[in-house]
Amino acid sequence: MLILNTEMAMFLTSIGLKEIPQKSVLLIEEDLGSIKSVFIQRVGFDAIETGKKVLYISTKRSRDDVLDQMSMFGLNGNSDGFTILGDFKDRTALLDMCREDALKRRNLYHLIDPSLQNISEMDLCIVDTFTSLFIDEETRILVDALNSLIDVSRYSGTTFLLAADTGILPDRSERIMRSMVDGIIQFRTAYTGDRINRFINIPKLKGVPPMGKMIPFYITDEGISIDTRERVG
Repeated sequence: MLILNTEMAMFLTSIGLKEIPQKSVLLIEEDLGSIKSVFIQRVGFDAIETGKKVLYISTKRSRDDVLDQMSMFGLNGNSDGFTILGDFKDRTALLDMCREDALKRRNLYHLIDPSLQNISEMDLCIVDTFTSLFIDEETRILVDALNSLIDVSRYSGTTFLLAADTGILPDRSERIMRSMVDGIIQFRTAYTGDRINRFINIPKLKGVPPMGKMIPFYITDEGISIDTRERVG
């Protein structure tokens, strides 16, 4: 399992999870918002606090932008064991980091941190956002990429958190992606008049029974907090 510190462990327990499963590829979905980034940054930060090695790949933000966003919630991304690759657009480089022969051809990819060997050395790899790398690509390319990440997770023990903006890929691609991954955590927003209601839904997760209800939450200065006042179905 991917052991996190007490604060994140309590949060996971509050949404019905005991842990984030090791050797897994998880999809973190949201409809074009930044809440999923807040969640995975918190998971990444708490992982390094327990001595894990984390790789954070951002396809939309620079390294400085990621650090600024983390600092808004009291997280210091300038920590040993936390590698950030910002403005990452090279899908081929991502896949080559998953392959054993990436070590021999590492110098061909200028986006890769020279100190980084390959993804299999990491305890946790975050791609934020994963889906933006596959806009206008054929479904088979997405499937090949997911299979590469799944192989690394199984053989090296790396856990992958793949942030996904829903609705930007074709419906068939999204359905296939959801069917292939080991788990899905969804952040949903509902608008009622002038009120914004936010919920967490976990339709599937390896080793965890499906949730019977969505969990309401809200955003605080420290990130995501569970709203214990109500539960909705």
